[in-house]
Amino acid sequence: MQESIATEQGKTQGNLDAPRSSMLRPKRRPDIRTRLVEGETVVLDRREEFIHQFNKTATYIWERCDGLRTSDEITHELCQAFEIDYPTARRDVLVTVETLRRSKLLEEC
Repeated sequence: MQESIATEQGKTQGNLDAPRSSMLRPKRRPDIRTRLVEGETVVLDRREEFIHQFNKTATYIWERCDGLRTSDEITHELCQAFEIDYPTARRDVLVTVETLRRSKLLEEC
């Protein structure tokens, strides 16, 4: 199976608890295999039998899910890297991290 993770401006998915989410330190599962193809990440998840493809924004967020940065820190970095406003970056980070979590690509906290 294949799933695509792309951030979409103006769309919010799910019920995100922003204050709680801002302190989380999302971390990629160590058994995940990735390849960068033309600025986008392709992720092979053998455990869940899925291949995921991320757009450039989701790739940027994924690369920072190292267990060291909080969602809020990732948001600030995204603002600078993509020169976007804070609310847009915040929404993109929260939606992407939640999608990664639901896809079981992050370690459980």
